[in-house]
Amino acid sequence: MARRPPTFVDQVVIAYRATSYDVPVWVSPNRREGRWNIANQEPIAQYMSLDAEAPFAEMLRHENLRSESDASHYRTTIWQLQVDSGAIVDYSTFELAEGAGFDPEALVSDDYEFCQAEARWLVSHNARGVLAPSAALPGSTNLTLFGPRVRVRWGTPVKLASSVPAQPISTGAPPTGLIERVRYYGQREPKLEEYLRESSRRKVGGRD
Repeated sequence: MARRPPTFVDQVVIAYRATSYDVPVWVSPNRREGRWNIANQEPIAQYMSLDAEAPFAEMLRHENLRSESDASHYRTTIWQLQVDSGAIVDYSTFELAEGAGFDPEALVSDDYEFCQAEARWLVSHNARGVLAPSAALPGSTNLTLFGPRVRVRWGTPVKLASSVPAQPISTGAPPTGLIERVRYYGQREPKLEEYLRESSRRKVGGRD
């Protein structure tokens, strides 16, 4: 059975991104693989989070920094971005993703293949981004925008859909204690496990 086209929501939010580059968004394909993109291929993916801790957590997970000592020597810049976009797909919970026909386990899997394929399918249906649980910081939500974006000065009236007002808000090490809450590669995802248990109980109850 063919999947139904994705349902869209609007997002008018302040988002956050950690990067060592001098701009937080770009117009060229990503140079390295990510959950929603393949390196040097379309679609371009602009990764950000809806809270300021999750970008640090994503960096700690990617760099595999597991001690306070290692984390204290890591430096990155946190950018604040003003996002105003329609055509966003809401997979911000495992339930929403499964209800839309997408495997909820793929959202936080260490294997990006299914999310990369989903990104291509979403873009083919004119999606401009996707909300999804943070694989690095359970309980947080990431927003990934598809397509090229250009940074404009904070407070600038936005006239083009590709323009994103952004400003750096801090440069430094991750907050002390954050590593204790980071989910690293190979670790279980407690919120996913809780969802799967509840889902299984509901299905069993339905059969009874």
